[in-house]
Amino acid sequence: MVAVIALGAAVAPASATAAGRAGEPGPAAAALRSFDAVTTVNERKAWKHMALIGDQYAIFTDRGLVEGPAPIRKKWPFLPKRFTRDVDTAAIAFSGPGFRWRHTWTKGTQAITFEDGGLVSGPFRLPLPYDGLTDVNVGGSAQIQHLGVRGGSATPLFAKDFEIPSLPLYGSAFLPARFRADVDDISLEFEKNAPKFSYYKGNERVIFDDRRVIELVRLDVKWPFLNDWRRSLSRAAPGR
Repeated sequence: MVAVIALGAAVAPASATAAGRAGEPGPAAAALRSFDAVTTVNERKAWKHMALIGDQYAIFTDRGLVEGPAPIRKKWPFLPKRFTRDVDTAAIAFSGPGFRWRHTWTKGTQAITFEDGGLVSGPFRLPLPYDGLTDVNVGGSAQIQHLGVRGGSATPLFAKDFEIPSLPLYGSAFLPARFRADVDDISLEFEKNAPKFSYYKGNERVIFDDRRVIELVRLDVKWPFLNDWRRSLSRAAPGR
């Protein structure tokens, strides 16, 4: 995990400035609701994503929808009512064989962990609300560690007691200014044993490693098949 901890010390490459200009949101995105929570998981060397908006979820790849959009309560009827809408952060890791998803969701100062078959633990209290949360499997095992962010700070990786963010936000040395604090959600995955972060904010996502920005995109362009869903929920929730 040394590579993860070293991210904050990197020097800004010229490509980061260019990417910051290219990723500016356009007027068409104004009608699209941002995700309440979004996360990415590397399943059998294929990237899958899950997004939550209001009381609905969608699971998808970069090519299209896999499941949903559909009500959170319909897929996970055992969830406490508080966690069936307007979730703050969502994270996914694997539990046991067969790439079984284990979710960690937070809302305010409460969190739960669950699988499709039922609750694993919680609700339990957090020391403070997180802006973003990600879960990772350590060394390819079923051991799960978490990383949370709030404002311009991040936690180290931790296994049990949820920590207060006290480290600089990873990548803050070279990311566009708008991604250096108050992100909407985050994901950390490992590809070829190297860490790869995703930060989400509004209609944008930036992907970076410990040295450089890899991709900065508008989400309405990256995932156009979600635009009708995001637009319909934006109309249903004016002012968000």
